[in-house]
Amino acid sequence: MAGYTIYCLVADQWISSRRCQTVKKRQRLRERAAAAGKHGSIADADIDVSADKDAAIAQYASLEIGGRFVNPFAGWRDKTLLDFVWWLATRKSGNGLTSDDMELERNLPLATPHFGLLDSMSGNQHPRRARQEQGSVTDCEYAEYPAIADLNKDSTITVTWFGQSTCFVQLEGLNILTDPIFKQRTVFSWLGPERLRPTPCQLADLPHPDIVLVSHNHFDHLDVDVVRDLGNTVTWYVPLGLRDWFVRRGVYKVVEMDWWQECEHVVEGRSFKVVSTPTQHWSGRNGFDSNCSLWSSFLVKGANSSVFHCGDTGYCPAFSEVGRKYGSVSLAILPIGSYEPRWYMCHQHINPEDAVLIHRDLGARNSIGVHWGTFMMSDEHYMAPPRDLLQACIKHGLKDSEFIAPKLGKTLIYQAD
Repeated sequence: MAGYTIYCLVADQWISSRRCQTVKKRQRLRERAAAAGKHGSIADADIDVSADKDAAIAQYASLEIGGRFVNPFAGWRDKTLLDFVWWLATRKSGNGLTSDDMELERNLPLATPHFGLLDSMSGNQHPRRARQEQGSVTDCEYAEYPAIADLNKDSTITVTWFGQSTCFVQLEGLNILTDPIFKQRTVFSWLGPERLRPTPCQLADLPHPDIVLVSHNHFDHLDVDVVRDLGNTVTWYVPLGLRDWFVRRGVYKVVEMDWWQECEHVVEGRSFKVVSTPTQHWSGRNGFDSNCSLWSSFLVKGANSSVFHCGDTGYCPAFSEVGRKYGSVSLAILPIGSYEPRWYMCHQHINPEDAVLIHRDLGARNSIGVHWGTFMMSDEHYMAPPRDLLQACIKHGLKDSEFIAPKLGKTLIYQAD
């Protein structure tokens, strides 16, 4: 055990050293390209730069060293075991959580998804039907919504948030599920942080997804029960190194993607572009598979609109490159929780102000804040994310409806650009 521990420490130090060397080399190459005034003209043994890949994109290409993926961003800092122990020893407790269920319900109310709207906007002909009926919605919840018959599927985006980073998105007839988890705890029914509020509905109540976007393999972003349930009836888009995990569970309809890679997905004659884009995070489901698979965000572009699913990330310059390369985003789904204490969380989780900066980097027309109010795994007050988001929006001059923290289960409508 002692020998193995020493080996791990030495390997980690070697990987960290190589990472720093490569990041500096990439930065120098980009600076040389900028000085020369021509992008995409530099070739290097460690960096793949071709005609369609400029120096800025190459600087933020995925990076694998010694069989482990690492972050190619100068601002990244690896956390040590000592850092983790110090956080546990000094962390706050309680997160301001109340034992009064009524107060929790008032602060984190649940809405019933607009099932009639979701069914109407669904592009596939095989909707799931666990609910006994189409599901009526209260007049007050959706009273101001336009009549379903008046909505144009080609220009309407719907998004429903179910907690953490799990959203059901409809884009021009394409049904998208993101980072699915519907269980009460993150790991097993008896293990892991527990939901503050129950899920507004179950997966079986929703129209059948066409694609599922998985940003990384952490338990709160990838539920094995959902994988078994959907199986090969959907197409899974996942980061590099994660397909084998699905294959071991009998799921083969999996597209593994590297950063900046683009795939075409066709549904009923409609073509959509799915793009894997960089984030600053890490991966692993146990102590032996840390960073064996990549982490990613995803951009899905239709003919008239686009949706960006971020997953988890620290703030990094790659988002401005995404905005520069692909143009403005119709709707961005960005995390706003799990950010305290900043000294420990800042490299792997953005806070609400960072999320506003990403919103601006992407040129997003609208954004919603997710990854809060579900599983408490950090130190901020459980209601701090929406409050801090409001302050950040005011500080940076965003309109009231431009970036919101949605209500659990409420189906929101956005119009294409």
